[in-house]
Amino acid sequence: MQGLYPETEMDMTVTWGDCDAAGISYYARTFDWFTNARMHFLACYRFPYMDTFHSQGISLVCLTAECQYKKMVRPDDKLAVRTTLAELTRTRMTFVYRIFKADGELAAEGRTTHACTDHEGNAFNLKKRFPELWRQLTDTWAVFQS
Repeated sequence: MQGLYPETEMDMTVTWGDCDAAGISYYARTFDWFTNARMHFLACYRFPYMDTFHSQGISLVCLTAECQYKKMVRPDDKLAVRTTLAELTRTRMTFVYRIFKADGELAAEGRTTHACTDHEGNAFNLKKRFPELWRQLTDTWAVFQS
């Protein structure tokens, strides 16, 4: 997937608030890290979520979220969250995430799939409703041009 699909990397440090009483990252926090990395991804490609999507009445509603945990992470661990846009269709976006420890070891990997909806939750075709945004997205990420 590397090289063909658009990708970014976000550095972060695990905080005590990310961990359970045993000092191991709490599994649900990983989905917060995925969200932060997805927002970082969109901003890096000049599509900040709030300006590009939310303010125009577009919500990217999560349909599925999954994660496989490979290695424990603890407070003060330095991590890199690599985010790849694996799918862009007229109605959905799928992101793949890989979290690496400072030594390069894979700590977790997962994916989320999001539907384009209005703020009332009604799904729609992004190309039909927002043709200029669709053109900008597919021009930026040519791998998804059809």
